[in-house]
Amino acid sequence: MKLIDSHCHLDHRRFKRDIDKVIIKSKKKNLLGIITSTIDEKINKIIALRRKYKNYVFHSLGLHPPGYTNQSVKHIKSLIRENANEIVSIGEVGLDYYWVKEKKLRDYQEIAFREFINLTKELNKPIVIHSRDAEKEAIEILESEETPNVLMHCFDGEANLIDQLIDHGWLISIPTAVVNRKSHQKIAIKCPLDSMVVETDSPYLSPNKGRNDPSKVFYAVKKIAELKRIPIQEVAETTTKNAIDFYSLPI
Repeated sequence: MKLIDSHCHLDHRRFKRDIDKVIIKSKKKNLLGIITSTIDEKINKIIALRRKYKNYVFHSLGLHPPGYTNQSVKHIKSLIRENANEIVSIGEVGLDYYWVKEKKLRDYQEIAFREFINLTKELNKPIVIHSRDAEKEAIEILESEETPNVLMHCFDGEANLIDQLIDHGWLISIPTAVVNRKSHQKIAIKCPLDSMVVETDSPYLSPNKGRNDPSKVFYAVKKIAELKRIPIQEVAETTTKNAIDFYSLPI
């Protein structure tokens, strides 16, 4: 079966010493591609990586919401424009109410989030959403901006929000944490397969001990199949097709 890791962070320091081995391992595990998300201003490493592994490592460029400042948002928007022809999406961007508690900072997150949404429309790119402890608020903003192509990364909101996402034709990304976390399991059960992709968010959210990596995305596929009581191959084929279509991958 062929799989795609729809969201990870290959530029993380935990991959610094063996990134090539990580990618080779993912190929041996039948991954068709990896979407790596850069969420800060250091993109040179990923530019080199995506060129080395052309049509295998794909690049999404955004900014982690707790890092939003006037300067950082302006700079990332500039980088997105400069790299528009080489990135497959904008993200992750959005809201984070888990780390950010102060109202003034949350208000600025909303302003910056809307700027990123408008940029996706300008560049005709899909958007990948970070919405930790702010799922309802993020959805309201996406709706108010009439955002067309949305992927809810590592979605962990209330199950009753899933219908809203589906009605808009947006995708929900189920992480490898579904193996152990009941909140993700509930979402995986309720979310239709046609509205789903899978991700590792590696090096985070490992389904077992140790560092997570793209090859472990299979654990998410296996658990989803178990929860839905359907064949693993069906989950693999559908989530892979969904990822290819969403990111317009040339594979």
